[in-house]
Amino acid sequence: MRATQRLAIHTFDWTLLGATLGIILFGLVVLYSASHTTGGAEPYHLRQLLWLLLGFAALGFGVAVPYRTLDFLAIPAYGLSLLLLIVLSILSAGRVERWIDIGPFSLQPSELAKISLVLIMARVLADRPTERLGLRDFLVPGLVAGVPFLLVLRQPDLGTALVFGAILVPMLFWAGLPERALLFVLSPVVGLLASSHLPAWIFYLVALLIVLLSMRSSLTFAGATLGVNMLVGIAGPILWNQMKDYQQRRILTFLDPGHDPLGAGYQIIQSEVAIGSGGLTGRGFMEGTQKGLSFLPEQHTDFIFSVVGEEFGFIGCVLLLFLFGLLLARILLIAARTRNRFASLLVIGFFGYLSFQVVINVGMTLGLVPVTGLPLPLFSYGGSSLTTTLFAIGAVLGVGLRKRRY
Repeated sequence: MRATQRLAIHTFDWTLLGATLGIILFGLVVLYSASHTTGGAEPYHLRQLLWLLLGFAALGFGVAVPYRTLDFLAIPAYGLSLLLLIVLSILSAGRVERWIDIGPFSLQPSELAKISLVLIMARVLADRPTERLGLRDFLVPGLVAGVPFLLVLRQPDLGTALVFGAILVPMLFWAGLPERALLFVLSPVVGLLASSHLPAWIFYLVALLIVLLSMRSSLTFAGATLGVNMLVGIAGPILWNQMKDYQQRRILTFLDPGHDPLGAGYQIIQSEVAIGSGGLTGRGFMEGTQKGLSFLPEQHTDFIFSVVGEEFGFIGCVLLLFLFGLLLARILLIAARTRNRFASLLVIGFFGYLSFQVVINVGMTLGLVPVTGLPLPLFSYGGSSLTTTLFAIGAVLGVGLRKRRY
């Protein structure tokens, strides 16, 4: 018994847990500041503390439950998440709605869908032998990820829908899908982006053809890849016309924040002003003017990184990014060291969705990507996001404890 306890203490990833707690504590400090503006005080930090109680329980559950049990729960969890997304779609009835009210609490089904997609994808891909993976093996995982993608996109919530892609791609790569198959899957995304400008789209197709020739691809594969990219390129303008007005404005504002400085561009401009005004060491705790005068929108959720930049400066931003980098590096290390295929894929799935949200949220506040509404994991205010993220980290820690098992 004592030997088992010593082994658990030795194999437990204390660095990952420490990085997690460091991000949470830093987040509570920033939330306290973000709660106090000229318009009054909203106790976001106190509410976040209450959510932390549930979050730490979820983390403990993730550590304690064997990954074989998670394998068993994959299908029920996936089914439940789809059911909740369908119920939300029915209840919203054409309105923009992303939460289901359950008494005094609000549940965001898309957060559960992220976890359940990782579970079901790990189960699906673990059953496929690595030496025989091909393009056909992408079809089932693609369908599995495509259903929640479309349901979340209908809310509409493009940012969260893209997270499902961020889960799918690294898990396919980790499972052993060949580079050619990944090219077939990913190249249409680039083609869709290039389709907004005809010369760029033609240049992209020529470049893609050169890549296919350099890979010595078969005529069938090259034709199929080019054909899909051409179809996607033709569909691009059609999809643009089908997008909501606010989604079009976000993309146009990303390309040129001055396009709508009092509307969609306001968020990006104020965020950049806040971060830029912080300098090296920041204005000081509780001293942010963009935050204090409520110029900075959603400063406790989507744009909380801007508060870090304004009040703690470049040093504070680097410290926070270091903690996130340490957290993600430890997750990746656990995935590489884990012998069990399902468990390794599980960890990579969590790595994909956490790293994507960090990159997109930080990039959004810097004006590098369009405004998506994705929270900064463990840092932004929000109970559903905090609880599911802590469960994911708990599951990773649990895999790390058992990484030598097959």
